[in-house]
Amino acid sequence: MNDEMTREVRRRERGGEGVGNLLGRALDQLGSTGERDGSSRAWIAWNRVNGDVERAHSTGAYVGAPRRGARDPELVIYVDSHAFITDFSANREIYLARLETAGLRFSRIEFRLSKRPRAETVPSPSPRRGTRPLPELDAAEEREVEELCAGLPTTLRESVSRAMRVSYRAQKQEHS
Repeated sequence: MNDEMTREVRRRERGGEGVGNLLGRALDQLGSTGERDGSSRAWIAWNRVNGDVERAHSTGAYVGAPRRGARDPELVIYVDSHAFITDFSANREIYLARLETAGLRFSRIEFRLSKRPRAETVPSPSPRRGTRPLPELDAAEEREVEELCAGLPTTLRESVSRAMRVSYRAQKQEHS
């Protein structure tokens, strides 16, 4: 009885296992039992080996049959915008290498626009109740903005000066 209690105390002192490790092992076990198809394994591997940007803008995966002459299957990753199709396509070889380190080998990877919207949406910022409006700039601050923007091309001058004014006003409110 004393040995059992000592072992339990030592186990607890070493600390428990993280949730990420537990879930990772559970997912690996599911994959080894054949309960998940290739697309699901590829999707999990894609999210595991890539960064926050890739995870945030990819919406799904599909593993297709190998093309004629290829030995390994093809991977299609669905993304949420055309811009990320271009960005991710530029790094195809890096993604293939990362997936290979996870034990998945593909002959090629293709990025396509997803037809379904992302599940989570980012709410647009709305003004909070009780917030006071930004203070106006004085004449000296207005002149400073005008002087700083004077050398800019006319196409940029208006938008940059408007952004500078808002920034100055926010700083003024923060320091008041």
